[in-house]
Amino acid sequence: MVRKSTKWVLWILGLILAAIFVNFYMNLFSFAYALIAVLLMFFTGWGFLAKLKNDVRQHEDHHKRMHDSAMDDIDRYTR
Repeated sequence: MVRKSTKWVLWILGLILAAIFVNFYMNLFSFAYALIAVLLMFFTGWGFLAKLKNDVRQHEDHHKRMHDSAMDDIDRYTR
């Protein structure tokens, strides 16, 4: 099942793609290229957010492993 927000994003992307084709068909190249630039910025921002989210998760996992390792060392030496 597709979430509501994903459904709206797909509709908007579909409408933008349709608008690009219509603008090219009507020889309105500047509008079509502007819409392509909007799509490029959208996907660039999406990629940036995905990379940022991945970096945050890697950072949290690294610190969790270091904390667990320190706790294991303390347990091993205090037995």
